[in-house]
Amino acid sequence: MGCYMQKNITILYVEDEDVIRENTKRPLTRLCDTLIVASDGQEGLNLYKKYRPDIVVSDIKMPNMNGIEMCRAIKNIDKDQHIVFTTAHSECGYFMDAIDMQIDCYILKPIDYDLLENKANKIIDTISNKYKLRQQEILINEIAKLQDNLLIVLDCKQNIVFSNDRFLHFFDVNTLDDFKETYSILSSLFIEGEDFFTACNENWLLDLQKLPKKEQVVSIMNKALAEPQVFLVSVKEISETSHTILILTEITHIADETKELKQKAFTDDLTSIYNRAYFNKMLIKQMQDNQDCLSLILLDVDRFKDFNDVYGHQVGDKVLQSLASIINAKIRTADIFARWGGEEFTIILSDTNLANALKVAENLRQTIEEYIFIGDLKVTCSFGVAEATKEDVPDTLIKRADDALYRAKTGGRNRVAQ
Repeated sequence: MGCYMQKNITILYVEDEDVIRENTKRPLTRLCDTLIVASDGQEGLNLYKKYRPDIVVSDIKMPNMNGIEMCRAIKNIDKDQHIVFTTAHSECGYFMDAIDMQIDCYILKPIDYDLLENKANKIIDTISNKYKLRQQEILINEIAKLQDNLLIVLDCKQNIVFSNDRFLHFFDVNTLDDFKETYSILSSLFIEGEDFFTACNENWLLDLQKLPKKEQVVSIMNKALAEPQVFLVSVKEISETSHTILILTEITHIADETKELKQKAFTDDLTSIYNRAYFNKMLIKQMQDNQDCLSLILLDVDRFKDFNDVYGHQVGDKVLQSLASIINAKIRTADIFARWGGEEFTIILSDTNLANALKVAENLRQTIEEYIFIGDLKVTCSFGVAEATKEDVPDTLIKRADDALYRAKTGGRNRVAQ
C-alpha cells in the first residue's frame, strides 16, 4: 500500500448545556485536528457555513434553532454531510426526523464517550478512504502526462502504423509486423472486468472516448511477464493527418489500491457487508437499468436498544454480525445486502416482484426468529417491503419501504408489512 497524505479532520460540536459541552469537548479534541464549538443551532449553522467541517456532532433540543432544524439546513447545503446526534431519552420524538435526514447515528445522554469515539472513528475512516480515493484519481491524471508509456499510432482504419519499443516489449515481439501477425485486432486484447473498458463493436474507440477520462481504463495481458496489467488510455486525434495517437499509461498498482480502497469505502466495518454508501449507489444504478421489476426490503432488529442495555454493546455487535451472516446465506448473490445504519439493514432484490419479495422477507423473518444467537439469546426482526414503480425514484421507494417497516413495528413487531 502506498503512502498518502492524511486528511485533516474538522468537527463541529453544538451543545447548549455548558457542563455537557465542556465535558464532551475533551474526547472530541482527541479525534480531530480542529474542533469548532457552538452553543446553539443558529451559531452552529453559521460556523458550518464558514468552516465546512467533516463531521457535525449536535444536541437536538437547543434554543434559537434546534438540532433538527440546523441539520436540515446543513443537509440542504451538503446532502452527504456526516452528522451525529446526542439526545436525551425524553427527546425520542425527534428520532424519526433524524432518520429521515439519514444521519450517521445518534447517541443517548448521558454520553458514552467510548461509544462516541468508536462511532466518530468509523466516520473518520470512511472520510479518509474517500480522501485517498480522490488522491489516487489525481495521481492517475498526473501519471497520464508521463511519456514512459506504451505508445501507438493508428490510421483512419484503426490499423497500427507506429509503436514505441515499450509497446513491442510488452507483447514480447521484435517488430510491429511481428505484432500484426499475432494480433490482428487491438481491441480483442482488452480483458473483461467490472472496472475496465471492453470493446463491444468496431466503434470501440469512439465508445472509449465517450467515457469520463478516469474511466478510460483497459486491462491487457503482458506477454513478457505473463500477467495482466492495467492502463489508463489517453487518446489524441490528429485531424490534419487522420491519425490517432494512443498512450497507455500503466497503473496496475494504483488500480489494485483503488479497488481495495473502494471495497473499504463501501464495506460496513462491523458486519463486513455493504454499507449505506454502496446501497445508495447501487439502488440508483439498478433503478436506472429499467429492470422488469425490483423490490426493496428494510428490516430492523426489534427492541435492539433494550437488548444492548441488558447485554451490552459487545454482545449486541456480535448479534448484528451473526444476523448479517444469516441473511447473507439466505439471499441470492445478485441481491444487494447492506447495513442501513445501527440495527437496520436493507436488501435490493433485482428482478423480483412484490409477491416474491414478501416471501423472501417472511422466510428471513422465520429463520431469524428460530435462530439461537450467543448462548441461548434470541432476537426477532420487523420487515418493510416495497416494489418499485415506473414513477419511483430512490427516495420514494425507500420511503414506502420505511413506511411499511413502521407498520410492521406498530403492528406488533416480528412481522412483514408492505
